[in-house]
Amino acid sequence: MPEDKNQNIPKDWQAISVSTFRYLLKYWYLVLLGALIGGAIGFIKVYKKKPVYIATFNFVLSTDQKDRNAFAGLASQLGFDGITSSPDNIFSGDNIIELFKSRKLIGSALQSIVDSTSHQTLLNYIVQNEYPKAYKSLGPFSQNPTTYSPIKTKLYRKIITEVGLSFSVFKKDKKLIFYMISANSTNPNIAYYVSKYMLGETSDYFIDTKTKVAATSVQLLQHEADSLARVLSGTAANSAATLDRTYNLNPSLSIQRSGLMFSQAKVTAFGGAYSEVMRNLEIAKINLQKETPLYRIIDEPELPLIAEPTGKTKHVLITTIIGLVLITLLLGGDYLYKNLYKYN
Repeated sequence: MPEDKNQNIPKDWQAISVSTFRYLLKYWYLVLLGALIGGAIGFIKVYKKKPVYIATFNFVLSTDQKDRNAFAGLASQLGFDGITSSPDNIFSGDNIIELFKSRKLIGSALQSIVDSTSHQTLLNYIVQNEYPKAYKSLGPFSQNPTTYSPIKTKLYRKIITEVGLSFSVFKKDKKLIFYMISANSTNPNIAYYVSKYMLGETSDYFIDTKTKVAATSVQLLQHEADSLARVLSGTAANSAATLDRTYNLNPSLSIQRSGLMFSQAKVTAFGGAYSEVMRNLEIAKINLQKETPLYRIIDEPELPLIAEPTGKTKHVLITTIIGLVLITLLLGGDYLYKNLYKYN
């Protein structure tokens, strides 16, 4: 470091400040050089930095608790009252945001098909573009992670972690049911696919889980209705055949009408049961619609995505200031240390 051997700093701090400032002015070219070096480093860093693309989907997902009184009564008849007796708050409120962070759902989204022609999955697309050497040596990934080799499994888990960190989900307002999922990447297609398929996979899982009990009830009632319809059809056919055999029978021989009377009673009983099951089936279908969350995509990005502003000027200016401050502190500190030490 340059040193002014002809100057000694007095003990008055105001005079020390003035003396230090004059010293820095004397070596202004070093201060300027430090600023230029800082700016050059910032410029090189910005120049090598790849542009970042952000894909944002705006969607609505209603998680409000529905009126389940009618459904609870029906479920009680079917033996599901223990399931429906407690409120379903697993996916209410902001819990849906935590659901997006599930590694299981991220893994499922990675197996989504991004190209219907070549049947290329999102996982293979990411590996092919982000890890070309690994893709060339390892080959394509199948849609069954349990069959991966240890090397593939390690890369697969790494990609799951990277994808999980590349997107965020948040509400515009806690009082609203509007959500946003935003994914970023240096590859515009990856950013778009990650946000799109993560939204699709999570919403499907969310809706399936929310409607599982109601959908099961509809399936059970539909199966029961179909079974009763077959039995009722067969019973009605038997009753008609019995009627044909006893048609215009002598009134004094009423004992032969007992089979017809029994068949008609069975038709009446099965008809009443079928009517009741069909009524409950319609109620179950209505409740399934009520239990199904409202899900709609409001706004979605369009390809090709536009790169986010990098702020090159701002970044270069910041590194220039940092370089200026560092060289100033270095020169000033060196000057004060040497002169105060010499003075004392």
